[in-house]
Amino acid sequence: MTDGSGHGWPLYAKVTVAGPSGASDYTNPNNGRYSLTLPANATYTLTVVAQYPGYQTVTREVVVAGRNVVSNVSVPVSAQSCSTAPGYGWGSDGEYETFDGTTTPAGWTVVDHAGTGQVWKFTDDGNRGNLTGGTGGFAMIDSDHYGTGTRQDSSLVSPVVDLTAVTTPVIRFNQDFRWLGSDRADVDLSLDAGATWTNVLRQAANVRGPRVTEIPIPQAAGQSQVQVRFHYYEASYEWWWEVDNVLIGSQVTCEPTNGGLVVGHVRDANDNGYVNGATVTSDGRPAESAVTAATPDDTGLADGFFWLFSSLTGPHGFTAKAGSYVSQSKDVDVEADWTTSTSFQLTAGRLAVQPSALTGKARMPNGKVTKTFTVTNTGGAPVDVTFGERDGGFEILRADGSRMTREQILGSAGAPAQRLDVPTSFAAKSSMGTDAVGAAAVGPQAAPWTDITDYPANVMDNAVVALDGKVYSIGGGNGSASTTKNFVYDPVAQTWSGIADLPGARNAMAVGVVAGKIIATGGWAAAGPDGTTWSYDPAANAWTEKADNPAPRSAAGQAVVGGKLYAVGGCTTSGCTPMSNDVVRYDPVADSWESLPDYPKSVAFVSCGGVAGVVYCVGGNDGATAQKAGYAFDPDAGAWAPIADAPVDSWASSSATANGKLMVVGGVQAGLVSNAGFAFDPATGAWSNLPNANTARYRGGAACGFYKIGGSSGNFNSTPDSEALPGFEECTEAAADVSWFSIDKTEATLAPGEKVTVTVVVSANVDQPGTYTGSVAIGEDTPYTVAPVGITFEVQPPTTWGKLLGTVTGKGCGGVTAPIAGAVVQVDSWAMSWTFATDAEGGYAYWLDRRNNPLTLIVAKDGWKPQTRQTRINTSTPTVEDFVLSPIKC
Repeated sequence: MTDGSGHGWPLYAKVTVAGPSGASDYTNPNNGRYSLTLPANATYTLTVVAQYPGYQTVTREVVVAGRNVVSNVSVPVSAQSCSTAPGYGWGSDGEYETFDGTTTPAGWTVVDHAGTGQVWKFTDDGNRGNLTGGTGGFAMIDSDHYGTGTRQDSSLVSPVVDLTAVTTPVIRFNQDFRWLGSDRADVDLSLDAGATWTNVLRQAANVRGPRVTEIPIPQAAGQSQVQVRFHYYEASYEWWWEVDNVLIGSQVTCEPTNGGLVVGHVRDANDNGYVNGATVTSDGRPAESAVTAATPDDTGLADGFFWLFSSLTGPHGFTAKAGSYVSQSKDVDVEADWTTSTSFQLTAGRLAVQPSALTGKARMPNGKVTKTFTVTNTGGAPVDVTFGERDGGFEILRADGSRMTREQILGSAGAPAQRLDVPTSFAAKSSMGTDAVGAAAVGPQAAPWTDITDYPANVMDNAVVALDGKVYSIGGGNGSASTTKNFVYDPVAQTWSGIADLPGARNAMAVGVVAGKIIATGGWAAAGPDGTTWSYDPAANAWTEKADNPAPRSAAGQAVVGGKLYAVGGCTTSGCTPMSNDVVRYDPVADSWESLPDYPKSVAFVSCGGVAGVVYCVGGNDGATAQKAGYAFDPDAGAWAPIADAPVDSWASSSATANGKLMVVGGVQAGLVSNAGFAFDPATGAWSNLPNANTARYRGGAACGFYKIGGSSGNFNSTPDSEALPGFEECTEAAADVSWFSIDKTEATLAPGEKVTVTVVVSANVDQPGTYTGSVAIGEDTPYTVAPVGITFEVQPPTTWGKLLGTVTGKGCGGVTAPIAGAVVQVDSWAMSWTFATDAEGGYAYWLDRRNNPLTLIVAKDGWKPQTRQTRINTSTPTVEDFVLSPIKC
């Protein structure tokens, strides 16, 4: 199979036999040969379709008798597709120009008769598109684009054309002339190389494209110094004139150009495979390039195939490049009018990882496992490698023996919905000096929320933060008075312990953890919102006074971003109103405050948190209306921007950031104290529901973990209730690190043959036993993908933990026994108390530490006689305490 229009080189084509046999073959790109096996004594119709563009489809009949038949086919270039065929271009017996470049074509000139610089161009600055009927680029003078107060008088002049051998010359061109009024579009002819001109076409009306205009010029026949100009003048803020495909002569021809074809493959030096998507470029003519591709239809031709036309012949350089490979350059001796075969092999680094997964087992809280994996560069080029921690989820082991994954936690409904229609208030404390409403009735509890040890006192308006695996509750009050008391919760020991008192009683402070210290500011003092700021050092168990907050507020939103504490809005008086929209930021390094752009609304009790360097806030109350709008503050941009509205308006919710999300639980939602929760994910810009908490509270605190501590069940009825939603222990602002494992390096550069060992330390310092999964992601600048190293870690409960579980049933007056949902199970030890509630089946199950032995259990439910008994936690077998209650009366 060969080219039939001048070059004669072998042609890559598909040859198909018509009829039921369906036989087909592809020619060899190097020599154009093909082979078909067909039954003898028949006539066949062959269809030849070139795999290079611009060629005609050829059909030929071949008679196959009793011996092999040789049928050579010469495939001509399609006259309509000359410019797309490799090695061909438009020609003529005079001059033919298509204006496909962006600058003035060779030999042509642009003349500015007006001296304004507003001339013919080839870049379509007004984005009109080719309206002439031609394709690709075109010449244009755009009066409208030049605008008002302008003037155009410009000529586009052809080179001198020799028409000595042309007997019937014409000027033929595509055009679109959009006329407005005074402008003119002339075609002028010169027979003396531009010394004198004669007008052959004057246009003073619309000649809209697509239009082909042909002007016979018999006076130019046999002339050797012919020029043509396209003259646009008397134009000032008119429309335009487009010109394309100009012929000065009698015919357009398709002509071969000097050069040859270069074909071949690009291969991978590591595995000798084929590289698709590589670019092969002629060094001397960078516009002549090709991209390697797969050849799935041609089973005889390997992938990584390329072909290109080279206008340079003889030895010259070509370069093959592909992403993350080392490029290769080589000289290829290109034969004119023929196909030259070559190939490239690209080197690259390549990583091998052993082992591909790590497993371990350790016991809470201090168990550790150290594992290693080795990464080796088995390739031929250096590799820059990065290592990153990735969380994969967990399957926690619950006290009742069941397991629950992160997906199950997030997808569960939680406890039955609670919406308490009770009085609420913004004020600092009860004006009556006592609680104005009794505690809400306890409803049945359900996984995944788990009650934890009761706070040592009734508390509301406390600020809660997580630091080094422990949970700190700062200040707050009992509804009647603020407190100086602070406590820290150890999730493993399941105990609250007192820490140093605040220097002054405060509630509703803004509190955050910065550089291992707890910064606390604002809040209600005896005289109202106070600007005093303190820093707590856990190692010294001491508070130190810092620079005063310039915007003293209570119940402000709080967030930590970039090592600085933000306070957003808040109450300005003891009664709270009016609310503020002030935003201030504390820098503990400089011990200084600065004011930032105001929050878009004046609110208090707004939920805020920092994720990946941005402050996110939602909800709050402006004194009259609860909000569901949310906003984000990017310190780099220095401005607040809206985010998606929350599912419902809310204020005084328990909120914190965990696992890269802003979590909002409870508070006053749509006017009622609720146990519902929802989370905002900045990565998706969307909110999702969280499982319902076991208790409906407002004006309580929360911390990453996710821990919800205290709060009120209505008005100023503070409670000690505390609970946790497991699985939200990732407390870093960037959400990139994994809390339960670490790696000893984050990057390396490996020469060929070099290796590096990564040490992974896995820690059982988590809140819940179970199976934790993660991985070390491996990033590298090679063409290959490297699977992350998986980590599976079984965390066993502490040796001091045991299970307390049982069922509470009631035996009615008729002797019928049935589970009691929502029965209160109070567990008292020598130091701590827990308050559980039975689930819908009357059951309860909790991990408890045997160091709390002995335990006193009190089980009660309205309408039933309470029961009390003592028990002990056993670490080897579950402690099962079932209760059967009797009715108070029948």
